[in-house]
Amino acid sequence: MDQSPFGTETAALPHVFVASNVDLVSEGLHLQLSRCDQVEIIGRGRLNDQSTRKIVEGRANVVVLDIASAGASDFAAALRGVCPCSKLVGIAIGSTSLDVADWAQLGVAGFVDDNGSIEDVVAAIRSVARGEFSSTPRTTAALVTALIDRVEQCRPMEVTRRLTPRETQILSDLERGATNKEIARRLGISAATVKNHVHNVLEKLEVTRRQEAGAMARAGRF
Repeated sequence: MDQSPFGTETAALPHVFVASNVDLVSEGLHLQLSRCDQVEIIGRGRLNDQSTRKIVEGRANVVVLDIASAGASDFAAALRGVCPCSKLVGIAIGSTSLDVADWAQLGVAGFVDDNGSIEDVVAAIRSVARGEFSSTPRTTAALVTALIDRVEQCRPMEVTRRLTPRETQILSDLERGATNKEIARRLGISAATVKNHVHNVLEKLEVTRRQEAGAMARAGRF
């Protein structure tokens, strides 16, 4: 009896649907995966409502999604709404304008790069079916970097919400390089009061120099 190059394990096979708007891609993946005894392929189709119905009716627990196809993000979002139990494996990650964090937010738990092999696709399918995350070290690094960047972008807005209205005024003056005396004259308060406000602003922004606070404001991080 012929043995599949992917192994002989047959227990708890993932039920897989291939979704792509490129027939050559979906046909090729469907053919290759149908020869693999580690997955059960239940169908293929374009990114439309008909494929969504097939996924639901066929109880596919893994969908291999060509994320380079037009409308892939909308399809992923719609599928997540009607069939949240289906795990997504995204292929052709390098051919999309969205970053890895965007796809992860849409429910993609496995990523296969443009130069990935069918063995990589199978490995990703089996990993996400077990509830795991699957990607190359490079893609994982890109995901972590994107998440850190998003946290950094959100953090200043959170800091700004902690600033009092007066401290926000002070920050605006720091942005234009005003001295304490100039700020005091403009606001009609004492220089000592301005000094206290500046101290509070720097502390909340976690910087040590007023120039740093002004630079952050000029960079649009508030």
